[in-house]
Amino acid sequence: MVQLREVLAALIIFVATYLFLAGAELPFLKLDRPGGAVAGGVAMVALGVLTPAQVYRDAISWDTLVLLLGMMVITSVMARAGIFRWIAWVALRRAHGPRALLAVLVLVAGTLSALLVNDTVCVMCTPLVVALVEAAALPALPYLLGLAFSSNAGSVATLTGNPQNML
Repeated sequence: MVQLREVLAALIIFVATYLFLAGAELPFLKLDRPGGAVAGGVAMVALGVLTPAQVYRDAISWDTLVLLLGMMVITSVMARAGIFRWIAWVALRRAHGPRALLAVLVLVAGTLSALLVNDTVCVMCTPLVVALVEAAALPALPYLLGLAFSSNAGSVATLTGNPQNML
């Protein structure tokens, strides 16, 4: 049976983690947002709110982690093989200027995100975008933001577009 102490501990940890993720900072604790999320998870186990077995079994989305790890491995191999540089070269030869390149990037990333997991699209396309902007001597920020925004927007079109949609 759940004890009051566990419920209060969970509530306090949740609120503290949520505030930390919202931007609250503690001057004596130098953590970024992912560090704060990890600290909240560790506190849940350390204070007995969750057991390590519960975390392993229920709290971690292993399918999503394995998918992202696999995509990172494939992306690394593709980058080492020069595939992103080649695609950038072909895209720049056919592009009719920086705006057209951005429009095509947004369209492709949005479409791919409707079909694939948006995190996968970002992991796979970021090295391509970096290769594109470096080859064309363009500023990276508009193109990376275009990738992020369009993959996020495209992901809401289908159930498979975002890991949260699969829940």
